[in-house]
Amino acid sequence: MTKDKIKDILDTLDTIQEQLLALPEDMLLNIDPRDNESLDNGVAFIKTFNKNLTQFSFSATQLAEQIKTYLKINPEEEEVEQENSNRQKRDRIIKELDKTSPHSLEEDFTYKRPFGFVLGDTAMKGLKTWKNLYIHVLNIYRKKEPDSFLKLHLNERFISSRGNPLFSKTGKELRVAEKLADDFYLEINMSANMIRNAIRDVLEYFGDKPMEMKVYLREDRDVRDGTEGHDKKRLN
Repeated sequence: MTKDKIKDILDTLDTIQEQLLALPEDMLLNIDPRDNESLDNGVAFIKTFNKNLTQFSFSATQLAEQIKTYLKINPEEEEVEQENSNRQKRDRIIKELDKTSPHSLEEDFTYKRPFGFVLGDTAMKGLKTWKNLYIHVLNIYRKKEPDSFLKLHLNERFISSRGNPLFSKTGKELRVAEKLADDFYLEINMSANMIRNAIRDVLEYFGDKPMEMKVYLREDRDVRDGTEGHDKKRLN
């Protein structure tokens, strides 16, 4: 099997994970809160689904990391192009991104895939997953404000009402952890909209306005290029 084929498999695995993470949000739209049977069945399904999905996501992440480490490949990063210091290169990336429509962090990203974003002095394109977009946004602030960044795990806005954190020094408190730096792990078992919400909170934590970040989607780019690509419809 060629490396290109393995890269395609890893890309497919990432896409399946993100679509599965969006499914519970979609299922909620099909639950009738006035119908007790619909409510009980829907909640029971989502609880079991979330438990199984966490196990799947953990295993899938471990398998992907094993393959990437062994073959020394990282398909998520191969197309990524970022610029925040060279104004000419940054403007070129923005010009390329602006051939499609920019989206805000107020939108619904269910079943959609990212391609790039513009945040402050940083422009990036070539992204494939929301997880990777999230990591790149975090890395911007990790380099820009390292002291405040290392205190993210202590801020209450990043800890749910049930005590589940988004960030951790060890990763042990997280369902599916990704190491970003020494003594810093983040939760990655999140849907596109959950990541969107986390990014909004991160921007506000660092004093930036979420409305100032522009997101660009692969679906828009595919349509522009005339290739196959469209937003998947919600469940009926």
